[in-house]
Amino acid sequence: MGIDLKSHKLKYKTMRVNGKRTLLAAIIAILILISAKSDVHHFTQTDYAAGPHAFSLVRWELRHVPLKWLHLLWEKYPGHKPNDAERNSIIKDYLATTLKLQKELVSLDNSPTLNRLIDTTSISQTTLKNKEIQYLQRKREALRGRAEEAIESSVSSAAHNNNLGLPLGLLIPPTDFRLGDPPHILITSRRDKIELTGSKLIKPDLEWSDRTEIESKAEQYENTSALVDDLAGLGTYPAIVSDKDELRQLMRTAAHEWLHNYWILKPLGRNMWSSQNMQILNETAADLAGNELGDEAFEVLGNTTVNSYRYDSLNPGNSHLVRILRETRTVVEEMLENGEIEKAEQYMDKQLW
Repeated sequence: MGIDLKSHKLKYKTMRVNGKRTLLAAIIAILILISAKSDVHHFTQTDYAAGPHAFSLVRWELRHVPLKWLHLLWEKYPGHKPNDAERNSIIKDYLATTLKLQKELVSLDNSPTLNRLIDTTSISQTTLKNKEIQYLQRKREALRGRAEEAIESSVSSAAHNNNLGLPLGLLIPPTDFRLGDPPHILITSRRDKIELTGSKLIKPDLEWSDRTEIESKAEQYENTSALVDDLAGLGTYPAIVSDKDELRQLMRTAAHEWLHNYWILKPLGRNMWSSQNMQILNETAADLAGNELGDEAFEVLGNTTVNSYRYDSLNPGNSHLVRILRETRTVVEEMLENGEIEKAEQYMDKQLW
């Protein structure tokens, strides 16, 4: 039986080209790590408040970057790369598994064995739940790498379709996402004026009692108001994207975070932290362009946008929410200008509930 040397050489050449692209992408990832904001800085009140709950960007990136590139190298070999329809199925399977796992965990937390006398039936039910949870956790981890690659591929295609890539077929930086729980964020402001004074990333594994403790520690400083809030994603490298949203919103978040990485190599992104106005400009631009790019990536996978007009809000109630928020801010700013701090805080609490 003869050897097809021509076919063998073609496969070897393809593997060499793909290997070079992967190496170049890894070099770019290192450059992004170097250009990212460092964890080394002067100790601030948000550092004090966060304490052991502080989230380290550098440690997270150093732990996750090598794993992603190993998976990418594996997929460069012939026969390992799925098509768009298969990618769409993989992501939906991952999200369905994650949702089911989340429900099982909530159900276990509410289990009678945690609150009442333990009996044989309760123990048996809890054992079954634990086995189901372990199965879902294994399944989710088995799907994770392929689901992340599917998102990366669809966002890459959408970016190339909008001429954001190089002629050689490489994006700078390459799309790279990690599905999971993004960190929380501690935000501090002056009490007598709506003005951001500090922020700090907080580890995602946080209890509600920890939130309250962190906020209380931050508010020990004079004229300081604090809030620990959730994030849908974070522009680390790989970018962190919450896997608790439905597919279309997830694609929008992924595109949003990739744009932050894309702009970090350009004046817009490099100057993001130079002022609050530049932060607002970057976030607004990422919101607008991310929604558009995310919807295109959603369509690359073979889906159709929910709304007849692509750029409509996902939630019809958002316009009402925006109106309420604007009204609330206007009233609060008037109260603060008149020195009515406690009255303004009471009004905001009332609007929240």
